[in-house]
Amino acid sequence: MHLSTFPLAAILAICPALAQTTGVVGINDLTVNNLGSGTTSCASFCFPNGGVTLNMMVTSPPGSFAIALFNFCPCQVCSLPGPTNACVPAIPATACGPSNQSLDLDLTAACGLSVIVVMPPSTAGTPFLSVPIPTLPGPPCATATLTVQAVVIDPCGLGPFALPGPFVMTQAITLLF
Repeated sequence: MHLSTFPLAAILAICPALAQTTGVVGINDLTVNNLGSGTTSCASFCFPNGGVTLNMMVTSPPGSFAIALFNFCPCQVCSLPGPTNACVPAIPATACGPSNQSLDLDLTAACGLSVIVVMPPSTAGTPFLSVPIPTLPGPPCATATLTVQAVVIDPCGLGPFALPGPFVMTQAITLLF
């Protein structure tokens, strides 16, 4: 490796871990069909041409519920940074200011928030939501995009943005069909 490329390569390797909201098991960890645990926002998963039921779960304090936010655009890192929260174990800091959480959905006029759904606690006590996706014609993983991020109602959160707490953001996950 050429020495002048090493610092750039090191920075590119480190930045994704600091760039967005990170899912922490037991606090704000969103998974879709058991994929994505502990990732930072904007991880992408492909479900070729749909024909699948998406099972979304947030590992969070027992009995908590969450609100799932959806839109039909790819994830947008640090779209709206929120205040740092006091959760334990701590959620890692983001690169979008002094906060450890942000709304990472693309909020441009073309995308915005398309669907908002309450995720009540499952029998296991964690927020859960199933969403059936029909079979979609077209090239696999290039036909449709759906991004999901959840807001967990949790006393350790100070409330993102101008809203009063107690909210904690999960990582956002982009789903391709």
